[in-house]
This record gives sequence, C-alpha cells and structure tokens, in this order.
Amino acid sequence: MCTASIVRADSTSDHTVDAMAPSTTVAEAAVTTPAANPGDGAAATPSADAATPASAAASTTSESAAPPSDLHDLDAWLAYKRAQHRPAMPDEARLFFRRGLIAERAGQYQEAVRLIRGAADLDPGFVTPHLTLASWSVLRDPGQTLMHYGVALDIVRRSFLLQIELVANLAFFAMHALFVGLVATGLALVVLRQAELRHLWQERVARLLSPGSARLWAWVLLALPFACGVGLALPAVLLLGLVWPVLRSRERTLYALLVMTLIAIPLASGVLGRLAAPLRVDQAPLYGVAELQDEAWTPERGAELANLATTAPDNPAVQFGLGWTARQGGDLATAETAYRRASSLWPKNDRVLNNLANVLVAEGRLDEAIGLYRRAVAIQPENASAWFNLSQVYTRQFEYHDATEAAAKASAIDFDLVKGQQALGTDDGTMPLADEWLAPRTLWTIVLDGRGAGVAATPAAWRGHVESAGWRFSLLVAIVALASVTMGLRWQKVAPLRPCHNCGRIICRRCAQRRRELALCPACGGEAGRAESAEFSRVLLGRRRLAVERSQRLTRTTLAALIPGFGLLAFHRGFRALAITSGMVLLSAPWLGVHAPFTFQSPTGSGSVLSPILILASWAALYAFSILSYFGVAAGEARRAAALVSPVRSRPTQATTTTARAA
Repeated sequence: MCTASIVRADSTSDHTVDAMAPSTTVAEAAVTTPAANPGDGAAATPSADAATPASAAASTTSESAAPPSDLHDLDAWLAYKRAQHRPAMPDEARLFFRRGLIAERAGQYQEAVRLIRGAADLDPGFVTPHLTLASWSVLRDPGQTLMHYGVALDIVRRSFLLQIELVANLAFFAMHALFVGLVATGLALVVLRQAELRHLWQERVARLLSPGSARLWAWVLLALPFACGVGLALPAVLLLGLVWPVLRSRERTLYALLVMTLIAIPLASGVLGRLAAPLRVDQAPLYGVAELQDEAWTPERGAELANLATTAPDNPAVQFGLGWTARQGGDLATAETAYRRASSLWPKNDRVLNNLANVLVAEGRLDEAIGLYRRAVAIQPENASAWFNLSQVYTRQFEYHDATEAAAKASAIDFDLVKGQQALGTDDGTMPLADEWLAPRTLWTIVLDGRGAGVAATPAAWRGHVESAGWRFSLLVAIVALASVTMGLRWQKVAPLRPCHNCGRIICRRCAQRRRELALCPACGGEAGRAESAEFSRVLLGRRRLAVERSQRLTRTTLAALIPGFGLLAFHRGFRALAITSGMVLLSAPWLGVHAPFTFQSPTGSGSVLSPILILASWAALYAFSILSYFGVAAGEARRAAALVSPVRSRPTQATTTTARAA
C-alpha cells in the first residue's frame, strides 16, 4: 500500500534535549502525571542528572507537575509545557489543531487562528498549522503568509519524514498529471482525427452495405473500443495507431510518449513503493526507525527494538534507534552498547558520537565524553550541539575558559539551539545536554542505497483502473500499439487517405473525384460539375470552402473554450497542449478526489495546506493562457493562409554588382 500514515512524524529540530519529562497522550494527561522520560515531539532524552527512570518519575509527582485537567484550556497547556521545559507536546497540539479547524468551519475565524497558533506552539515541528495559517492569510495578510511558509520550509529542511513526504507526493502528482494529461491529449487527437478513422471503416464496410449504412457503422466501429471495458487509454492507443501514417511529427511524438508511459506504469508503482518502504516498521532498510524521533517511549517499543537490533546487528539505523529509545527509557547500559555498535558501523557520524558522549556524561564518565565530543567536532566542525554539550561538561569540571570558548562556538553556529537550551535550564543554571537525531542526508543515503527496496505500491487514486493492472497491461499496450501501427501502414498503402484539395475533407482513391490535377471530395466535385466555365467553378469551390471553414472554425473555437488545450492541439501545437492539460489535471485533483498518498501527520492533523483562492487563480490563469494562445495561433494561421492566396506582384529592383556580373 502506497499510503503511509504515520502519527506525529513531523520533526521539531535537528537537536533534542535531555532532562525532559515524557509525553503522555491527551487522554492520559487528564488523569495522570508524566512518566519517567520517553520524550515527545523532538524525542527528548533523560536528564543527565537523573540516574534512573524511577528518580526522574519521583521528581514529577508534585502538584506543580500535574497536567491541566481541562482539555479545552489552551493557555493552561502552554503554561504547563513551559513549566515542564518540554520541547513539544504532539498529541495535545493535534487536539487543539483539530478544534481550530472546527472553529474555522463554524465561522469563528479569530478563535480558529488562536487555536491553530497554539497548536504550533505546543509542537514547533508540526508543519500543518503553519501551512494552514498561510493558506488562510493569503488575502488578509500576505506578510503572515510568507512568514508561515518560511517557518514550514525550515521545518521541512530539518525533517527527513517531511522531506520524503514532499518528494513522494511530488513524484506521485507529476506521474499522475503526465499520465492523465497524455491520455486526455490522446483522446483529443482521436476527436481531431475521427474523420480519418471513420473513413477507414466506411470504405471497407461500404463493400458490403449501402453508403448510408456504411457511414452509420463507421461511427459505431469508432466508439466500439471504448465500450469494451478496457478503459480509455488502450482504445486511444489502438485508434491513433491506425492513423499513424497521417499523423504529423509532433502528434507521432505524443503517441509514442503515451505508449511508453502506459508501459512504464509498473515502474512508477515501484518508485512509489520504494519511497514508502522507509516508513514500514517490518521492512528494511529502516524498520520504522525514522518514526522514533517523535514517538513517546514505551517499554513495548523498547523491547521490540531490542529484538530487532539482535536480528539486524549490521543495520546502523536500527542500532541508533535502539540507543535512542534506551536513552529515553533510562537504560544507559543498553544505550551505550547500541550507540557504540552504531558508531562502529558509522565511524564518521558525528551525531552518533555526540549522543554516545551524552550517555557517558549521564554515567559520570566525563573524560571519555570529552574525547567523543572532540571527535564529533573534528568530523563536523559545524555541529553546534556537540560544542554546546562540550561547554556544559567543561563547566562541570570548572574549566571555565574552555567552556566559554565552546559555548561561543555553539552560539555562533546555531544561536537558536543555545537559546532553547537556556530556556530549558533549571533555576541553578544547569542546562540539559542536546541529543541529535540522524541527519536527513544520512537517512536519504540509506533510502537511495537500494537495499531492502519496497515492493511496487499502487496509489489509491490508481486502483480499480485497468491501466494499473501491472505488466500484463503493459504487454497488452505494446502488442496493440505495434499491431495497430502495422495495420495502419498497410491500409494506407492499399488506400491512401488525403484531404480534399478544396475543403480538406478526408478522401481516398475510391471516393475522390478528379478535376484535372485536383482530387476533390464528392461534394466539392458536385459543385465544380455545376459550373459551365473554369472561372465559375473556382467561384463555387471558393464559396463551399468558406462555408466549410466557417463551420470548422465555429466547432473548433467552441471545443477550445470548453476544453483547455484543445485549440492548440487542433493547430498541431501538441506539447503546449499537453502542458496545459497536465496543469489542469494537477489543479483539478483535489476536486476529483485525488489526494496525496503519502501523509505522515496524524488523522486529526489534516487540514488545508493550499489556499483554494490560489488554486482557482492558477486555474483561471492557465485557462486564459490556453484561450489567448489559441486565438494567437489562429490569427497567425489566418494571416499565413491569406498570404498564400494573395497575388504576388513583382517589383523592379536595382541590379547589384553580383547580378550585373552574372548577366
């Protein structure tokens, strides 16, 4: 399954802090106090000063540590978060975000904004509130829109889960727009070439039936492939292949793209399956480790990771995940062992060394920790967390000069990190150490390595369609395309199709009427036969040509107004028409029930991330571009046609040296 719904997969920051109490669910928060230390949001780790989970739990039993009993009091929950020095409260943030959406639907805009902003404050890594506020303030306050989009961009930059969600959804919508756009363009080509297709059948059926019945059966045979229950793409491949000899070069290119896209659909499912694989808890290469950054610690999850680390001892991501959860649960021995194993598999990973050093500090082994911090900053001099932690250890050893120097480097690299750690400090000035989650680049390297790639996954929007049946359909498309093109070439050789010299109607050798060197359709031939002189014949043919062109122009303009891109395709601007059609498919996707298959937000965290006003404005702009382009191309073609029929007058020119010498 392509959709990977992951609860609380938003990242808060690259760095996380210790000395944080664990996150509780909203239901638990109403009746209990926080447990020892499984961190939330930014996946906070135990305090370096807390020797065991029991001692940490004991410190939270006071009345001041109790969470608010009112689940509707946003201010109380924000105050509780600040008092407990928690970096994030994901469950509570999603609750207030949901209430904000309900308030907005009820017309309480100010209350909705307050609740959505509160959700963003409760979980700074929850990206959906910022996108929602940005979509709401497009017209009210464009400056706020830019600010919220900037915050969202910074969150995405730090979060692997959001990055893979963005890449996967962009890949899906690009494939979807291209596929549907090519099919729609192919169907438009069938409409434009329906005269050639009908003539192919009409000439062959006319050998057995009367001309009137042959014309009727030509329409039936044209519509028959679409009534066979094989979708829309395969009939388009069949019919366009039959008229391959009369297609123009750009139309042939579009046909080839359509065939190749249909054949490659299983490959697209494979790409989406690989993008979904990193989030599966039961599959390599990550075994769901990417979720741990924002998961609350539980004994069951810790035991599951311990078993997984035993079965996959050479998977550095799993070893890192075990160390992370063990650190949250206060099992320092397991955390040290797991981090050392991860460090042996990733010897150049500065974040693993930083976290291992934090564990050693919690165990009181400060000298060993200093050596690991030094190794971390030697590998990555821009690691602000390692410099900050080093300054804290130096402070505990009363080496204030080195501590000041390390703290200055940390502030210069990431001032927000130092400021955030200071806000989480205690009254005596002790600040917690900063743990670091795996860098997005590290996780991307694992995903793109190719090992443990996921199986093909079909998005929900594609299921139930014959085009997504797998390689069998791809083979059928290849056979139909090859057979139809071969048949079209053979029929064109036997009875070549050509346009009437006067009105452009499709004719062949059997139905063409000759007037000297001109091949005319029966209607134009009848008009020419009524004339007693060549001059009068030209007048009658010109009158009929104007009538046919007027009718065709009216039909073409009507379809161009109803179907964006059709007018350009009628003038053989195939690629521009494909771009317009694909853009319309993309903009119309939300109204057609096509949604992003990858979402790593909780179900209650769904909301509008794009303003409907922006979508409608983009749709209108694309439609206007289609219409204006059509009229521009039509005017150019009219001028070209007028230039061809206008008389050419020769003008005397001054002889040049070259022409005089040649004479």
